[in-house]
Amino acid sequence: MNLKECIDWILKKEKRAISKNQLLEKITLLKKIEDNSFELTEEDIKKVQEILIEGLEDWTYFKTPDGYILLCKTPYRKGKITIDGRGGIVTSINSYIDKEGDQVVVEEKIEVPKENINSAIDGDVVLVDTSLGIGKAKVVEVLDRNMGNVLGEITRLGNQYFVKPLNKKQESITIALEGEQIEGQRVIVSLKKTAGENFYIGEIIEKLEHKDDPKEEALIEALQCGMPYGFSEESLEQVKKIPLTVTEKDKEGRLDFTDWEIISIDGSDTKDKDDCISLHTLPNGNQLLGVEIADVSHYVPNFSPIHKEAYRRGTSYYFDGSVNPQLPRELSNGICSLNDGVERLTMGVLMEIDSNANVVSHSLVLNVIKSRIGMTYEKVNSLLKDKIIDPEYQAYQETLEKMAALAKKLRKKRMQRGALELEKPELKFLYDENGYPIDVKACYQDVAEKLIEEFMLLANSNFAEILEAEGIPVIYRVHGTPNREKLKELLKLLDKIGIPFAFSVEDICEDKTYLQLLIAHIKEKGGPLKDVLITRLIRSMSPAIYSTENIGHYGTGFSIYCHFTSPIRRLADDTNERIAKDCYFEKDEEKRKRAIYEWKKLAPDYADQATKMEMIQEKVEKNVKKLNAINYFDRLVGEEFEAVVISVNEYGLEIQLNNLLEGVVLLDQEEYIYQPKNFSMISISNTSYYVGDRLKVKLVSTDKEKKQIHFSVLEKIQENEALANANKAMKRKLENKRMIKKRDFF
Repeated sequence: MNLKECIDWILKKEKRAISKNQLLEKITLLKKIEDNSFELTEEDIKKVQEILIEGLEDWTYFKTPDGYILLCKTPYRKGKITIDGRGGIVTSINSYIDKEGDQVVVEEKIEVPKENINSAIDGDVVLVDTSLGIGKAKVVEVLDRNMGNVLGEITRLGNQYFVKPLNKKQESITIALEGEQIEGQRVIVSLKKTAGENFYIGEIIEKLEHKDDPKEEALIEALQCGMPYGFSEESLEQVKKIPLTVTEKDKEGRLDFTDWEIISIDGSDTKDKDDCISLHTLPNGNQLLGVEIADVSHYVPNFSPIHKEAYRRGTSYYFDGSVNPQLPRELSNGICSLNDGVERLTMGVLMEIDSNANVVSHSLVLNVIKSRIGMTYEKVNSLLKDKIIDPEYQAYQETLEKMAALAKKLRKKRMQRGALELEKPELKFLYDENGYPIDVKACYQDVAEKLIEEFMLLANSNFAEILEAEGIPVIYRVHGTPNREKLKELLKLLDKIGIPFAFSVEDICEDKTYLQLLIAHIKEKGGPLKDVLITRLIRSMSPAIYSTENIGHYGTGFSIYCHFTSPIRRLADDTNERIAKDCYFEKDEEKRKRAIYEWKKLAPDYADQATKMEMIQEKVEKNVKKLNAINYFDRLVGEEFEAVVISVNEYGLEIQLNNLLEGVVLLDQEEYIYQPKNFSMISISNTSYYVGDRLKVKLVSTDKEKKQIHFSVLEKIQENEALANANKAMKRKLENKRMIKKRDFF
């Protein structure tokens, strides 16, 4: 044990606070078990004092009149608070060494009622007192706040102007502005200084509310979803000190791969390039696949201002054809981006793969590379599928064909292990010169996209294996088994629309082979409902999250998997890279042990933050797409379309047009009876509707506030006969009831 581990183990065993002298005596006794001649030196005593001060500052330890004690042995807890309508939840993570010498990490969720939140806002690191009982904890101090810039609306009180945050989780703070402002203007403000508890002086960094600008409209929507925006002054100052090119000092201790044939393949508009790839044939006939990943941590030290900003943001936010990056653009598009023709620092996974697509050996290395060429998916697809070769790609044709063949083998092997092939199209809008959407297209993965996906999946899995084998903590990407109730609902729907699946929910959950069969069944029999049914199947799956506990990744087919290949744009990847740098590549054994110890404590919080911010990113993407759809349809009111009924609810129908955009048809509640078990809206006097019906509809109106697009039905083109037949008995029953009511009335 190092000194920090000794102190933690001793304080874990002690029931009461102990003095510094008692602690030094116990450290000596503990260390003598390992080395009978051990005696504390002056340097050791000084180090113990530093550890105690550091522990008090970060609230790992607590000091009483009697001495030192672990904070978790008191009624107090330190943690990050998440605010909800009823109050807040504080997540407290504690760590200690058990009697076997193993590190144990414990996570607590502490409820704080609304009246006890005091001045805390969402995301604050707080100190809570739990002595009042379960569900009655109280925030006693805000220890750290890093909420970044704030979106709000200018209000006026007398002669003073304020900004009212639009995010309800920030509504307890007051932001005053200097000078005269425009009341009602929406702005983004930087919080320059504190004028009291939860009272700030703000400075406007951006004015919004140009109602004719769809780009600003999308930005406001994203900010209202909780997307962080803007970088702190400290982080921007740090950026200025980062070199623009790789220096000779940077290359020290790294392998020189600048003469390797290394390439990148990305979208045509990609500016932040996380990864490059290489493929070489070895003398034994095996192939050496190299996946090179941008070494962000070399330029952004742990807990520096930029690193804190990356933690706060959690991810890059892609929406409306633009990006709000996790790192300042000088890094994400510059020195950290693996641009072609320039030297860059990377962390690489090298994997030797045999003819059966088995990885027979792997290694993790720090490199200097120079990408030969930055390719696009479109041109690589043209080369591999149609033999239409861009002159710049001619020299790499053989390599690309070998890569495609290897990726195909890897994919086949994953499918044999039970991986799921859930291909869902991505909708992309096309814009006019003013930024308004004028068309939409569905984009599917092609050969080049699948090639990169397979190589990244393999690199992520092997990276996790390498770290885990060394006892190093990993932030895993985990994906559990399907939700049985949602899966049961899907199988029932398949039965109702006339394409029943032969196997049960239990079969599917116990053996992934049956889930693969279900996917193939939907693709073959789903017809116009295929994409809708695949979406329902995806929603029946447990969501993938980040965790320090490995339960495997159900969807990819890997028993061990993490995210490592996108450190420029994802916090989890950036953190895993930092863990590897601090623990795997550290040569000093004492420093290595200390780093492993510290990251085991930190990793759960980073995993939680990465999951939380990913959920916000998904909400941003979803809501901005809805906004784009509304702007697209605004010009088409009165137009006619063909659509399919994808769902029914108590208010009417959810429909999907041929271009995959969605809308609603509201039905008269007195005329229709909602039949959720039969996925139907039944009417005696009017046309009944069923999931799977094909309709001709007319666009009636759009509603930005509710994010809805309203249609009316002109005619039914094709009825879902299976559901219509299943509802005949229900219709007769309703008809009889109506006749009885008429007779009683007369």
